[in-house]
Amino acid sequence: MIRSYPVRYPGYPSSAMPIYEFDCDECGTRFEELLDVGTRSVVCRNCGSGRTHRRYSAQAAAFQLVKSPGEARKQEARNAELQKRTKADFKARRKAAREARARAGGPDG
Repeated sequence: MIRSYPVRYPGYPSSAMPIYEFDCDECGTRFEELLDVGTRSVVCRNCGSGRTHRRYSAQAAAFQLVKSPGEARKQEARNAELQKRTKADFKARRKAAREARARAGGPDG
């Protein structure tokens, strides 16, 4: 998995550095390292062996922070339906609780 995080420290370039996944051929450990682009091998964190190889993995899915107007309308409709069901369920439970208290001769009855 290759993820990039911007490096924002004084004295460092403002470019992103990828996180690479590695497998150790000696102990089988899988680990990640924040390294320069193109790094092929590093020392294993677990056993110290130099016999590691970079793993290739799928990129993470892109974030969908902004929705199209149609998607926003659909989400608003789902939210409204959920709110309506939740309110109806709450009212039904409240009514059942009041009726149970009235049968038991408790307060509000």
